[in-house]
Amino acid sequence: MTTTHEPRPELDAFESRLLAELRREVVAPTRRRPRHRLLAAAATVAAATVAGVVVVPGLGPTTAYSVQEGNAGEVEVEIRRPDDAAGLERALAEHGIAADVTYLPDLRTCAAGRFTKVDREVGMRIRIGDDLVRVTLAPGAVRDGETFVMVLSLEPMTQEQLDASTEEDGVRAVEGTMSSLTAEVAKGAVGPCVPVAAPGTGG
Repeated sequence: MTTTHEPRPELDAFESRLLAELRREVVAPTRRRPRHRLLAAAATVAAATVAGVVVVPGLGPTTAYSVQEGNAGEVEVEIRRPDDAAGLERALAEHGIAADVTYLPDLRTCAAGRFTKVDREVGMRIRIGDDLVRVTLAPGAVRDGETFVMVLSLEPMTQEQLDASTEEDGVRAVEGTMSSLTAEVAKGAVGPCVPVAAPGTGG
């Protein structure tokens, strides 16, 4: 027995447009990408500490940091991944800023008492973004005989923390990094960093 098939009718212009619209309406699986949110921020005289969530790429063609000076004399530091603290110190020195930069794991910080803070308010802004940490120093924020002291510590978020995060716009976090950043200005000598658990981390 021979079976024949009727040829498929050609679609007219209206039917073609309708088919295209239907194809666009097909719902694709929800994309899963990192979600970032600022957890807390606090500033004090001559010091600023920020804790938050940030994704800092461990690999890639981008530089680990950059230091730029604006027209108003502000110096802006951007950190994309915690590599080469000594290089960042040298870059800041080129802008006339003595610096002591420390990168630590597991949300740790340096033990207190390693330096004396300046007793004035320092012009400093800190922002933790989606993929970088930015610190902006106002002109004169760090003077002769003073040191910009920064400690950045990162810790990957646990699966429990990721599961507890709130879904936004159909997107749920699948990776992220908890971060703790302390930026201060010291007068006189700065001692070595002795890593300790940051307050409130329970580490």
